[in-house]
Amino acid sequence: MQRALPFIVFVIVLGIARVLGTMTPDSLVNFQPFGALFFCGMVLFGWRGLILPAVAWLISYGPTNAAQGYDWTAQMLVPVIGFAAMIALARLFKNAQPGKIFLGSLAGALVFYLVTNTLSWVSDPLYTSKSFATWIQALTVGLPQFAIPTWVFFRNALLAQGLFSALYLFATRTAPLAWKSKPVPAVS
Repeated sequence: MQRALPFIVFVIVLGIARVLGTMTPDSLVNFQPFGALFFCGMVLFGWRGLILPAVAWLISYGPTNAAQGYDWTAQMLVPVIGFAAMIALARLFKNAQPGKIFLGSLAGALVFYLVTNTLSWVSDPLYTSKSFATWIQALTVGLPQFAIPTWVFFRNALLAQGLFSALYLFATRTAPLAWKSKPVPAVS
């Protein structure tokens, strides 16, 4: 339990960050920690590294959707498929150095963005023609009725992926050192 405590606290803090991010959707839209948690969790801990991020995501998904006025629908599968694609990419970085893991995590944000926006483009009937031009529209500006263009979602996801991956890598690299250190005896 002592080894897992920093990771559990980290997941709780990041889950709170996700919920707070939905309270300020215009400025922090899609600035979420879960891509970093899934990617780095898979790279560093394998399949067991996905348990806490998955639980935290599922717990925070309901309040996040409720705050944004959405119900539980089949659309929930879009980010799940995006996370699955990111996790598949993460497996390629299993024994990599932290710098390569960080860059791989940024690539994971790109994969997530491409997969989720492509799935939305395919499944959303408001994209009336399924052409290359409307796919590019889905990746850049999105549908005209939405105030925030989709490129802003990608920018914020990339920034969040970089920040939270760096924090995750730092925490998992320094925490074992803290556990191994012994208290300095007092001089009498």
